[in-house]
Amino acid sequence: MTSNKSSWWSNEIKHNDHSYHEDDNRRRLLMPSTSTTTVSMNSSSLDGTSRRRSGTDSQELMTMGGRQRALTGVNERVSSFKPEDPYESLNYIKSENQSYRNTFIHANPERIKELKKRTFRLETYKWITCFLIGICTATSAFFIDFFVDKLAGVKFDHVKPGFIHCLQEGTCGSAELGPMMLMLGFNLAYVLVATVMVSFFVNCACGSGIPEIKCFLNGIRYPGWLDFKTMAVKVFGVMFSVGATMPVGKEGPMIHSGAIVAAGLPQLLFGGTGDHVEYYFHTDRAKRDFVSAGAAAGVAAAFGSPIGGVLFSLEEGCSFWSQKLTWRVFFCSMSSLFMLDLLTSGIINKNKEGGGWGNLASGGMIDFGRFEDESGPLWDIVDMGVFIVMGAVGGLLGAFWNFCQTQLTKYRMRRKNFTPIWMCTEALFFAFLNTIIMFVITFAGSCQESVASEFKNLGEIELEQFNCASPTNFNDMASLTFHTLEDSIRNMFHEQGQFSFLSLFLFFLGMYVTSCWTYGLMIPSGLFVPSLACGAAYGRLVGEAMKIYLAKDVNMGSYALVGAAAFLGGVVRMTISLTVILVEATDQVVFSFPIMVTLMIAKWVGDQFNMGIYDIHIHLKKVPILEADAEADARRFLVGDVMTTDIVSLTPVIRLDTLVRILEDTRYNGFPVVESFDDPADDGKGSRFLGIIVRHQLLTLLANKCWGHKLHVGTTQHIVPHKEFLHQYMIERKRNISDITTLPTAAEQTELYVDVSHYMNLDPLTVTPTTTLNRCYVLFRGLGLRHVPVLDSSHRVVGLITRKELTEHTIHEAGAALDEQLNDEYVLVGTDDPPGYDQSMRAPVYEDDDRLLQEF
Repeated sequence: MTSNKSSWWSNEIKHNDHSYHEDDNRRRLLMPSTSTTTVSMNSSSLDGTSRRRSGTDSQELMTMGGRQRALTGVNERVSSFKPEDPYESLNYIKSENQSYRNTFIHANPERIKELKKRTFRLETYKWITCFLIGICTATSAFFIDFFVDKLAGVKFDHVKPGFIHCLQEGTCGSAELGPMMLMLGFNLAYVLVATVMVSFFVNCACGSGIPEIKCFLNGIRYPGWLDFKTMAVKVFGVMFSVGATMPVGKEGPMIHSGAIVAAGLPQLLFGGTGDHVEYYFHTDRAKRDFVSAGAAAGVAAAFGSPIGGVLFSLEEGCSFWSQKLTWRVFFCSMSSLFMLDLLTSGIINKNKEGGGWGNLASGGMIDFGRFEDESGPLWDIVDMGVFIVMGAVGGLLGAFWNFCQTQLTKYRMRRKNFTPIWMCTEALFFAFLNTIIMFVITFAGSCQESVASEFKNLGEIELEQFNCASPTNFNDMASLTFHTLEDSIRNMFHEQGQFSFLSLFLFFLGMYVTSCWTYGLMIPSGLFVPSLACGAAYGRLVGEAMKIYLAKDVNMGSYALVGAAAFLGGVVRMTISLTVILVEATDQVVFSFPIMVTLMIAKWVGDQFNMGIYDIHIHLKKVPILEADAEADARRFLVGDVMTTDIVSLTPVIRLDTLVRILEDTRYNGFPVVESFDDPADDGKGSRFLGIIVRHQLLTLLANKCWGHKLHVGTTQHIVPHKEFLHQYMIERKRNISDITTLPTAAEQTELYVDVSHYMNLDPLTVTPTTTLNRCYVLFRGLGLRHVPVLDSSHRVVGLITRKELTEHTIHEAGAALDEQLNDEYVLVGTDDPPGYDQSMRAPVYEDDDRLLQEF
């Protein structure tokens, strides 16, 4: 909702019309103010001549000695924060209108029995739906992984022979450019397919999709985020982008695909039934719960980590959680892992020893293998001290990576020529650059002796011999660059033979740089796997240094795993869920403690410099997300300080042409409904808050021709039954007034009226102007609200709180404006208080007002 931000204090002070009262040791001046617009039954226009005051007459003004304390400059500073138009808040609270009350309140015993049967049937459908969401998500993840391996295999099968030949002949650096050109051709062709699908068809399919999931679970809807078309482009696009060995992962798109399946599958299964089940599955609250389950199922499919999936949805996404939701999300994750193991056993492992349908011990799509070491422990107390330092360095590396990526993203957002052609050109350019870098650093590889014999029965590593003469030797750099990133990570985790310092450093540096400029291109791309690969190289570097310079016998895989956790934690700042994901993915609970410590330290260090990369991208897009805790400055303000007063109120019965004009000329989504009454204190007229109605409900009324002649409150020519109204509102939702083609002519509209009293929410949660902003924030975020009307002591609307008024940017700018006001206009009183500020009164105190100073 676009609003005109202003202080809730009046711009004029009338000294002959005020009264003092004491509340919580605060002195406030009650003054009249004109700020809101009420459109009554006979209103014919929205200009200044048709507006009348709607009840901000007793707004509370915080002032001392007749001097106004206003947040000067807040309007200009906060107006710079303009969330993109398509963003729309979700509403998790059920609208209890008169139609709802007639259906459920004071229901007879037979009705109660029917409602209990409905509830049981609905709960059964929820469990069935969660099971099917897990099945479909796992199938989608398996489809991605299967074809990624096929595409990468085709490329490497053609490139490796020529590259090995030129290495053996010594002609790679001179005349024979065939292998490099062939690899370039494959990579550019794969990236071209991915970027064309995203750039020309579905822009929101780029990236990992995890920031979008976080936003939806926080209560924000954006068109296209959860569409089936987005999923199709995401699935096919990530196959080609990962197959091109770009520094991207497939885990983020898998999680996003799970969320899309969860958002659409319930409506597909139960659409058209015409009963309460269909209505429930179209509510914002149901979609939020199912998307939580779908995201968890995506994590379970990607990493083989059902518990990590549950914790991921809890830690990264949901602002609301319950015990029932925990069980359903866990069941969905379990179903996803079951289906994934089933498909893997029967298709991928069917020709392997112990494979075949029914062997359900395959793990997730991104499986890091099992750590085993018969010669000694995987880590000891000395290693633990090194791991702590690695966590701190990983936090620094992650913070710097986030900083570089932020600056690059800001540059991309400032570009004016951001056309589909430019998007494709940029993706192809960086694909070309990435290929050249990885191809060139492959020549720095050296032959090393492999000591991975204990892992041969697990099939976890695939080392490249390349130009090495001995069959027991491997080319360390080729074993990292001529594989998908998952295979490269497994090689670093499980090969105990030495990787040269030069190879590890070049691979780390190459991944660090290329992953930074690749994230944000118009291709589907995950961030977990490239971060793990970069961190694994960093960990191996530390392990090699410990072995050579300190002569300590270390497990290289342990250092690679902890380094991967340190760098990934420094980038994304996840702790609990990431710990469980890595432990489940490696099948080694012995690593839980070092991973926990490493991730916590990486997060603490990284948070000193910036946020996690997902949160950074959310803020760069100016998504009005609400964090778990309000901005610290929120404690300095009341609701009245930041509420919007630029609102349009309706009367219960309103003329049709006026209502149509409101819907055409405004972009508001919430309209308070007020009734008029005689009030001598307000020039003979006053208004009292009755409820609130949203735009989609008004459009539903117009679509059902709910109008008549000279109506009174509670009567209309056509009352839409509760069941039919739900069907129209939730399923056949109209988004614009232009979608309604059955409106009367303009002349006829002036004689017709609409009664909204039967459909407005009669009991919305409200606050007063003197409610602390911090309390309002907790209420708004915790309950998943969309609008919070602000009422004065006479139950009159004086403002409205929406998501925008509670964002970190708005509160921060209000605090900055208040600091400037205090520093510029007020004088210091005492030695411990800020300029012009008295902590006991929460009001500025002026030295020149002796009367008030003596009174207090």
